[in-house]
Amino acid sequence: MEATKAKGIDKIIDGLKKAAVELEEFQLQLALGKADTKDVYEKVKKDFDGYVHDAKRYLKTMTGVAKEKTDAFQTAFESLQVQLALGKAETKEIFEEQMKKITQTISIIENLIKKNETADEYYTKLQVELEKFKIKLEILKLRYKLNTMDAASEFELKKAEFINKLSDIKERFNKKEKEAEHKWEYFKNEITEAYSAMKKVFVK
Repeated sequence: MEATKAKGIDKIIDGLKKAAVELEEFQLQLALGKADTKDVYEKVKKDFDGYVHDAKRYLKTMTGVAKEKTDAFQTAFESLQVQLALGKAETKEIFEEQMKKITQTISIIENLIKKNETADEYYTKLQVELEKFKIKLEILKLRYKLNTMDAASEFELKKAEFINKLSDIKERFNKKEKEAEHKWEYFKNEITEAYSAMKKVFVK
């Protein structure tokens, strides 16, 4: 049992490291200006919608979980997909309105995760994906704002801050991996704390 847990946590740690690299590459893509912000936002929504679709399908195969719990997740996922299917955000105001609705629905899913008594590998992975998606939205929010403010130097400064913070968090992951003793609840809280730290780099 402990060996299985340890193996699962190793997978989560690896996933977190990959998520951090993905966020760095995502931020760099926007900084280089190779793609229009609105188009990047649409791709982010489309990709995440694909993940939500797979999550809904996976939930249907889960056994040993009360039906009302899986039904609550399915309802929240369907609501999220409705928000993800909204039209292209041509302005900062439209983007922020869409982001507000999306994050409200994500909060519902996060609360369902917190109430889930079985903190297993799947729900931890789900938490990682939600946190990663929210940070991408925050990065895009900053980009929409910078496009209207024409403040490229500010964006470059935040890019440098992000890279420094990323290095620090990677070190903390390695340290916590040794200290956590494979306790799921402890590790789940650590994920939230780590992503909150990264998010603060992009939010004034």
